[in-house]
Parts: sequence; C-alpha cells; structure tokens
Amino acid sequence: MKDKVSLLVELSFRTFYGKLFSALLSQFGTAYVSEIEDAIQNSFYKSLKSWKPDQIPDNKLNWFFIVARNDILNQIKKKEILNSDFQYKAKERAENPKEDLRLKTILFLCRTKRVSPKVKVLFILKNIFGLHIKEISDCTLLSQEAIYKSIGRAKKDFRHAKDTDFELVFDQISEDEIAIVEEILYAVFNIGFDSFNDKLKSIINEDLCLESLALAKMLSDKFEKQTTKSLLALFCFHLARIPSKVKDDKIISFFDQDKSNWNKEFIKLGFHYLGKPSKLNKYYVEALITSRHMTVANRNMEHWNEIIKLYRLLLSLSHSPITKLNLCYCLSKVQRVGEAKELLDTVEKELPNEHIYLSLVKAEILKSNKNKESEKIIEQVLKSINQKIRREYILENMS
Repeated sequence: MKDKVSLLVELSFRTFYGKLFSALLSQFGTAYVSEIEDAIQNSFYKSLKSWKPDQIPDNKLNWFFIVARNDILNQIKKKEILNSDFQYKAKERAENPKEDLRLKTILFLCRTKRVSPKVKVLFILKNIFGLHIKEISDCTLLSQEAIYKSIGRAKKDFRHAKDTDFELVFDQISEDEIAIVEEILYAVFNIGFDSFNDKLKSIINEDLCLESLALAKMLSDKFEKQTTKSLLALFCFHLARIPSKVKDDKIISFFDQDKSNWNKEFIKLGFHYLGKPSKLNKYYVEALITSRHMTVANRNMEHWNEIIKLYRLLLSLSHSPITKLNLCYCLSKVQRVGEAKELLDTVEKELPNEHIYLSLVKAEILKSNKNKESEKIIEQVLKSINQKIRREYILENMS
C-alpha cells in the first residue's frame, strides 16, 4: 500500500503539472521545453525523496516551482548557454506562479507556425494537462509510438521556433487557433468523463472534467465565440449526469440513470449556453443530442429517428468515426440493422480493431442473429480491459 507522501505526490502531479509547465515556459521560453519537462519530473522525484509525512510544505506548488526552476538554471549552466542577460531576467521573474497561465500557454503554443495542429494537440495534452501517453492514445486513436515520436519532433520544432511575445498572446490569436484550443478542451473533457485509467475505481476523473470546463469558460469570457459557448453547454450536460453515472461501484447506463440525481444547476447552465448559433457547429449539435436524450419522456421510435437525423447533421460538420459509431447504435435501435452494418463496415476501416466501443457496438448489432460471433467479440473485449468496474458492467449487461 502506498504511503501518505507517495499518494500526495501522485495527486499533485496531475494537479500541478500544467500550472508548473505554463509558469516555467512563460519564464524560459520554448527554447527550453526539454529542460522544463526534465526539471518538473525531477522536482516530483525529489519530493518523494525529501518530503516526510509530518514535514510536507504548506505551499506545495511553490515548492515544486522553485525546485524545478533551479533545476532548469542548473541544466542551462551546464550546457554553457546561459548568458548574463538571460540569467538576470530569469532571476527577476522567478516567483511563485500566482496566476493560472494554462490558457495563455495553450494559446501561445497554438500560435507556433513550425508545429502542425495535430502535434500541438498531442504536446499540450501531455504538458498542460499531465496526461499519460496511453491516455492520449486512447482518445486520439494514435499508437503510443506515434505519439512519442510526434511529441519528440514538437520539442525540436518548438526549440527552433521564433517566440512570440507571451504577454501579447490574447491580442494576437486567430479563429483557427481558438478552434484548436476547443478541440483540446473537448478531448481532455472526454478523457476525464470516460476514463480507462485502471488506477481509478470509477470511470470518471471529475477534476479533469472541471478543469476543461474552467478553461473553456475563460476562453469564452475572453473571446465570446459561439462555438465555445456550445462546447460549454455540452460540458454542462455531461457534468450534470456524473452523480448518476456510477452507483455502488457500478456503471449505470445513460438510459438507466436516475434523473432525480442529476445536477439541476449544471442542466440549467447547459441550456443557458445552448442558444442556437448563427452558424451550426459540431459542439452545438452534440449538445443538442445530449439534451434531447436527457429531457425526452419516452425513448420510442420517434425519438430515435430524431436522434438519427441529428447524428447525420453532426456528420456533415465532422467526419468523426465515433460519431458514425454512435449513429450505428441508433440505427440498430430502430431495427435498421442493414444500414447499421453497412456503416459499421466503414467505421472498421477508420478505427483500430481493438477499439473498445467499436467492438461493443458491433457485438450489440450482431447479437440478434449471430449470437456466437457476438459472444466471441465480448470475450476479446474482456481480455483487453483491466479496469474492474468496466469489466463488471460488460459481464452483467452484454455477456
């Protein structure tokens, strides 16, 4: 069993990593990305070695920041690339990061021209949100090896990129760059809302969801984009259901949840942000689908056919294979199994064979007339899942 210090450091890693990275990047610049990463890792390692159960710093963020900052300065000195001007600037700005600079840092990184949007997303997921490579792989459908290589290339490109003025970021950002930030927050929220982390007893990392919500609210307040408001609506509807998503250490399907336990304040807030935009966006349609599921009295054929229309509309805005997979499920609910199978054939070319939800939807569609093949798929899924709570749900509901 882990001791108090180990558990605290593990918790601090996720809580502080992005704030530390943002504060240090604002001080040292993108030329020192590798040094910053190493220094943060070293600071957490040193905390494990030096903290005692009865001697834990009151201001843990400040402790990590000072240790990491000094580590970076030592790294730079060893490489003999620290000139007097830079040394002076570093000392002047070496204070505890009181301001949360994560949104500004995300926007700052998004402005770098040398790095592709896809690679920026991967780099930010790791360094601002402290996500593990496996978590990033699960949500992006990229292999872990591909992610390692992309992040490695990004560090080299950031090192040679011409820094923009960190303080002027909010005044210089473009609509395309805001769209990248929205995609990042959407990905992070989804990782938190449906976590495959087998270290968690639940399937929800609520802190990660709330971080995404907070940063999306900051983004909305700053730039007042309709797409961001739609994204906030989607987040609020999902957050409202968290109290009913797991009960007695068991996953409760969306359609079986106790509505009386849903958070009414988040539902109200969701509808506040759900105003119809002048131009349709994917977050609006997805939020609309979620709200229809939440408010309908009877999920009959009429309801499912309406949801199918909304998913087709969503596909016209975004060609996500996950959207297609959701549409497959909806088609099967109205006995349009032939259409569902035809679309599933397309999805299978876009998602890896081991994708959990692809397998589960396929098993559900095949269940009616090819029971043995369905059972075989479920057996394979159970072999690939280590998460106890998810295994139990599949065994009880799909076997």
